[in-house]
Amino acid sequence: MVVVGLLIGAGAVASSTVLARRDAAGPARPSTVAGTTMPVSALGNTASSDRPLALVQAGDSKTACVAGTPGPGLRQVESTTGLTYNCIETFTNKDRTWGDWVKPWIISAGEPFVAWVAADPTGHQLIDTQDLIPAKEATNPRWLAECAVGDFNTHAKQFARNMIAAGFGYSVIRLGIEMNGTWETGSLGDTKTEWQQWGKCFAQEVTAMRSVPSAHFLFDWNVNARYRDIPLADYYPGNAYVDIVGISFYDEGSRLPPVGSPARWRALESEPMGLHEVYAFAAEHRKPLSIPEWGTVVRQGDDGNYVANVGDFVASHDVAYQSWFNAGNGNVYPLSPTAAPNSVAAYIRTISRRVAGSAAR
Repeated sequence: MVVVGLLIGAGAVASSTVLARRDAAGPARPSTVAGTTMPVSALGNTASSDRPLALVQAGDSKTACVAGTPGPGLRQVESTTGLTYNCIETFTNKDRTWGDWVKPWIISAGEPFVAWVAADPTGHQLIDTQDLIPAKEATNPRWLAECAVGDFNTHAKQFARNMIAAGFGYSVIRLGIEMNGTWETGSLGDTKTEWQQWGKCFAQEVTAMRSVPSAHFLFDWNVNARYRDIPLADYYPGNAYVDIVGISFYDEGSRLPPVGSPARWRALESEPMGLHEVYAFAAEHRKPLSIPEWGTVVRQGDDGNYVANVGDFVASHDVAYQSWFNAGNGNVYPLSPTAAPNSVAAYIRTISRRVAGSAAR
């Protein structure tokens, strides 16, 4: 088995049950890949110098992740893909109050993540998904302005302390994910002033978290493909506060050709706010890309060509990590040869053998 990263989707609720956050979030949309890849040495690798090499880096580490939880479900996916995952994605967003927000459910007694990371602190890691604010704060009409000047930094520091105390100080934090959509708490507002305040809020919370001793987090600024084509620069926090530029990129979009058509991938590539556009933005800012959520969508069909193209893209471009949304929520196919034989075959051919194999070497 090739040893790679693992993404655990633990969901919008504080429970060890694998989550189902794709229910509310619309599917992500894609775009083409820009021509030349940047060498790793050209990337702005400001946060990875002190990171163990087995972990996701702020560079071309190409870590393979998958949704799941340590235990039988993970072992089944590993048996299917031939990979041993060492990077788990979790979802601690959807908190109601600041008290919930600063104490992510994954640090709770009885959850498997603390023991899993502790078993190999320099080899196992989490990719955690966290909204900028809890739901109750979102009812405050001035939350963006207040966050932009640092009013919530005390909460951000406490979140960081709790993560570090649990052994999660090397986590990748997907902070304020899919902000250009409308389904996450604390997403972008409707005016350019609000978009710029959102970027400042992100920067404030990143600065606060980084100030905590033993914080070695990487911060992933993660947009959603296809939604609200707002100029990325209008809500980008700045290079000093972003380690990775991410895109949630599912096999779904507007007026796509049917699964099986060679034109489908080209259509996915050509949509605005898609893979090409976001990768080009990342390269312009000397950041690696991530694809923190991707997969074939059940209502679209078992699309092995999409999977193969994503795998080829990851292999040939600067990608810090990618993660199949294997949450088993009925919206995205699990990595199961009975549920999605075409997708699984393409995943093994490209991710397991080509991408993970080259990353392991």
